[in-house]
Amino acid sequence: MTEGQRKPLKLLLLATSGLTVPGMNGAHAASPGAVASTAANWTGWYAGLNLGITQHSASENDVNGWGAGGLPPASYVTPFFSSRDTHAGVGGQLGYNWQANNWVFGGEADLDWVGAKTTFQPASMLISCGPCAVSATNELNWMATFRARAGYAFGNLLVFGTAGLALGGIDDHWGWGFTTGGPGGFNDSQFKFDGVRAGFIYGGGVEYAVTDHWRVRGDIMYVNFGTVSDTISGTPAFGFPGSFTTNFHNSATLGHLALSYRW
Repeated sequence: MTEGQRKPLKLLLLATSGLTVPGMNGAHAASPGAVASTAANWTGWYAGLNLGITQHSASENDVNGWGAGGLPPASYVTPFFSSRDTHAGVGGQLGYNWQANNWVFGGEADLDWVGAKTTFQPASMLISCGPCAVSATNELNWMATFRARAGYAFGNLLVFGTAGLALGGIDDHWGWGFTTGGPGGFNDSQFKFDGVRAGFIYGGGVEYAVTDHWRVRGDIMYVNFGTVSDTISGTPAFGFPGSFTTNFHNSATLGHLALSYRW
């Protein structure tokens, strides 16, 4: 190759010597069509509102057979009463998340109005009591929970489990009496519990980051409020001597659709 032929080649090499090549001299060029990551940031405080469906299950067990005039419980239905009511409610939640790589940990508190109430009579007490009636009412008015959460984030989707303490406003009562001129009249609150019950709640759900701040979520949880008892002395007007006890048991299954704002 002559000097005249080599000159254009030298000029071309000089012209291209300033270009960088991916992977050389520490320089990295983005490949064509590359898209920046849009994975959600789950760390931070959040608050929001939720719509819920709660199925409240309750039962009363007349332990000593007071409703049968002191006869053994086997003489009529045990549990004496049981009910199940499904009701829609509304509430709000407040919580905090902390993210470590794809793992997300946090805590949440919520307060929901439930409003589940069932008043009913059994088909038969299997006893002959003449002109008498029996009635029971079971209510779950509100529920508050304080729960830990742990989950795994797949980008904008979080799958989580949760467990903690639940408090419920519960009113259970039952009773019976003569409806036409009998002694003592009718009273459906001879045995009762009206107050706040605590229970263990657990469940899980999925949450999606629609934007960097707005999140939507669906979850389902179960809570067992355990058993509480009420004991009364026999009612002389009905001829029931001694002491009698009723056990009240309450539980609930609840599902939420929630919208939260993270800041």
